[in-house]
Amino acid sequence: MGVEATDATVYRSLIRCLMFLTATKPNIMFVVGVLSRFLSCASELHMIAAKRVVRYLKGTATFGVKFTKGNQFKLCGFADSDWAGCVEDIRSTSGYCFTIGSGCFSWSSKKQEFLAQSTAEAEFMAASAAANQAIWLRKLLVDLGFLQEDETEIFGEKGSSI
Repeated sequence: MGVEATDATVYRSLIRCLMFLTATKPNIMFVVGVLSRFLSCASELHMIAAKRVVRYLKGTATFGVKFTKGNQFKLCGFADSDWAGCVEDIRSTSGYCFTIGSGCFSWSSKKQEFLAQSTAEAEFMAASAAANQAIWLRKLLVDLGFLQEDETEIFGEKGSSI
């Protein structure tokens, strides 16, 4: 079990559906990204993992992103990465999310383009991607009439990318 090939058409279709769902379920972004690396060579283990994500989604169908009305409309970010997490090409994965008030509204999880030589470099690349997104989001919020007077804080690993 596990090394046998699975029906590639069914697997690709399932992963496409899961990718669509990441637009409203940021908590599955990482695992769907990892599963999508095996679209052309999926094994039975990959299909089992994908079906596990579907079962998780079924059990959390009533969960979602919630925005509450209040005075706190401050943009805040969080960034993180692993180091050499992909065993095939030893590249790291970066992730970030941004919140306004109580709700997460912008997120990303993707493999880094360049090979990081250390954890600090991988964290720095993740923080850099998050900073670029923060600049864009601040401009978007201004266009929508929500001026951010305070700076946008981006939280990450303590001191690793300073």
